[in-house]
Amino acid sequence: MTHRFAKTERGRAEIANRGAKLPRSARNLLLIIDGSRAASNWVELIHGATSADIDLLLAKNLIEAVQVEAAKQAAPKQSLEAAIASLSYDQLYGLLTSQAKERLGLVRGFKMVLDVEKCSGAAELQALAVRFVGMVRDVQGEGAARKMQSALGVVAA
Repeated sequence: MTHRFAKTERGRAEIANRGAKLPRSARNLLLIIDGSRAASNWVELIHGATSADIDLLLAKNLIEAVQVEAAKQAAPKQSLEAAIASLSYDQLYGLLTSQAKERLGLVRGFKMVLDVEKCSGAAELQALAVRFVGMVRDVQGEGAARKMQSALGVVAA
């Protein structure tokens, strides 16, 4: 089951009102389902859920099929290293020094700027940029790391 589904207005109302008598597995699917994954992925996440639960939610008009943009599906995933390698030394230097304090805080950011200054070539700066993204992930979480990767030019699938 590779189709993707999202809640309808009726589905959102059902979550709030609990009017329909849904089996627990179908209700749990209704709570979490959105268009970000295929229906089979959602079914695997819910203990006891089957494709019959998806069919039930569809029959009651609580979910609807959604189209995933073809461009989004076809977009190639670019690695962090490849994206960083495509930036010039000056671009990478400017980006790291401007983002260090904001992303890592005053002390860690200052240390990062010092590390940037110590880099003697593009290869060292590129390796530091990869480390920087990991540090951002540790300090601010995955969302901030994705934003930083996007700023570095990473194309996510």
